[in-house]
Amino acid sequence: MKKKLKLLPFLFFILFFTSCDPAQELRFVNKTNSDATVRILLKPNAKNFRLEEAADKGSIVFNLKKDSTAYIYYGIGVWSGKDIFDFSNSAKYIEIDTKDIKTVYKSEKAMQDILSDNVKGILVKNLIEIDIK
Repeated sequence: MKKKLKLLPFLFFILFFTSCDPAQELRFVNKTNSDATVRILLKPNAKNFRLEEAADKGSIVFNLKKDSTAYIYYGIGVWSGKDIFDFSNSAKYIEIDTKDIKTVYKSEKAMQDILSDNVKGILVKNLIEIDIK
């Protein structure tokens, strides 16, 4: 009986963390000393509900003040290779513009790389955080 009671917290822990799906999030963090702008232009034929929902006239624009953060909610679950592929396949480009540097990720490969390289999480990889420096 004591062994079963000791096993109960472990089982609860396993069930708790496997039963809930986290929210997928794409986060841009402005770590510069000035304002920054992030633009994501969607392809005209993009069929991505989450991006279309966040877009205004086919683009998503964040004007970030110093030390501020912007988010895109991308659904439930973790960031898989397919999700990153779908995102980059729906966007024409991702542009990050600071006072000193403008970086444009134009190709699907470049967008996949920047997203994949910034996936965060130990057990649950539900966050992509891109630091703007």
